[in-house]
Amino acid sequence: MTEEGRKTEAEEAAGEQPQRRKGTAERMWAPIKLHLDEDYQYMTKNVFLRFLYYFAMFVGMPFAYLFFKIRWGFHVIGKENAKLVRKTSAITVANHVHNMDSPMLTYVFYPSAPYFVALKHNFEAFIIGGLVRVLRGVPLPSDLKNFERFFEQMNDTLQNTTRKVHIYPEAEISPYCKGLRKFKNGAFHFAVKNDVPVLPLTFVFPKKNKINLIVGKPVYLKDVPGTEGLKEPKQTVLMCRYVKEQMQKMIDDYYGGLK
Repeated sequence: MTEEGRKTEAEEAAGEQPQRRKGTAERMWAPIKLHLDEDYQYMTKNVFLRFLYYFAMFVGMPFAYLFFKIRWGFHVIGKENAKLVRKTSAITVANHVHNMDSPMLTYVFYPSAPYFVALKHNFEAFIIGGLVRVLRGVPLPSDLKNFERFFEQMNDTLQNTTRKVHIYPEAEISPYCKGLRKFKNGAFHFAVKNDVPVLPLTFVFPKKNKINLIVGKPVYLKDVPGTEGLKEPKQTVLMCRYVKEQMQKMIDDYYGGLK
């Protein structure tokens, strides 16, 4: 692939970055700033971080899952669908509706959590930033030069491993929002580019201050009507639209069943 081609692809995906917001993590004390440069490993292979990850998953997360169950009545519906992508890499997407929805998502894949793409300030918040990094957080760069490296490492992970990468297509959190907001195309760009499935997940609220997670069936590009023979940008748009429709149906069916 030519340098010009790589730049074009990176620009397309970079255009899907969420706008900067004043979220919870950004309002927290950030004593150490994260510097992204040409040597930064987005999908880290650091042995010490791997040790901390497995320590957190096997020692800490079982207590966290118990807390989620007691505090929010957390329950997963359709967890068996995650097994359909167990032997392949995949993009996972979900509505972003709770401050703890990222660690909740890890329960679906336990003990092999997906990488979570998150805004840079989530890695700079005191204590929380370290936990985000340990639990496979991946910072989203804001400049084109670093995004090209991010893009290459994402491709390598999706093409050469069975890892999952989670991206919130709504980009911003909206606590306890029952409807889907506008989706950005970035997650689906990576899925189409690397020919990997998208696993849709939706958070729903059975009652006030309670939360469940529904795992849908994986969506492959071949499942999306009208994509055959189209160029990648158009396939990406159609994939985004189709997955959002499937997620909306999951939500509608759930709330319809509560009536």
